[in-house]
Amino acid sequence: MIAVLPAFLLLAAANGAPAPAPAAPAAAVTAADLDYRKDGTGYLLVLHRGQPVVASLNAIIEKERIPGALISGIGAVEKAEVAYYDLNAKRYRTTVFEPSMEVLSLSGNLGTLDGKPIVHPHVVLGGPDFNAHGGHLREATVSLILEIFIIPTAEPITRELSKDFPELRTMKPLRPGS
Repeated sequence: MIAVLPAFLLLAAANGAPAPAPAAPAAAVTAADLDYRKDGTGYLLVLHRGQPVVASLNAIIEKERIPGALISGIGAVEKAEVAYYDLNAKRYRTTVFEPSMEVLSLSGNLGTLDGKPIVHPHVVLGGPDFNAHGGHLREATVSLILEIFIIPTAEPITRELSKDFPELRTMKPLRPGS
């Protein structure tokens, strides 16, 4: 039987109460651990049961030296640490979805921050109650399979720490003086 995170835990996290413990840090991943191929100008990455999502995306950025890309994916994950940026508190609030949930949509971009790879993924998850939950994906473990398309951008995507909102890593201005 699959269970979903009780609504009271979601409400508690949204109201400033302590959130559930964050997901365990992902083990080191290298591109050699990944099932992917070049596909035209982009890549198709298939993650299998037990593989970490964000760490795997970081590994492919490093290996293939991808300076910027869009990502799109579907599949299923568990132990998904999802965050919401609270504009008033100027910080992320997080929760963890322990059970296996379908990835209805994984979208975001890949880029760099201070020359190091950075993944900016958002996710919408669905469970057996047919409710959707979403936010910024900090990390998750693949519970079945996750299929991700990586479409490189023509120009690099670079990020910087926001001056106004601590914890946010925003895209650098695209035009000088912006």
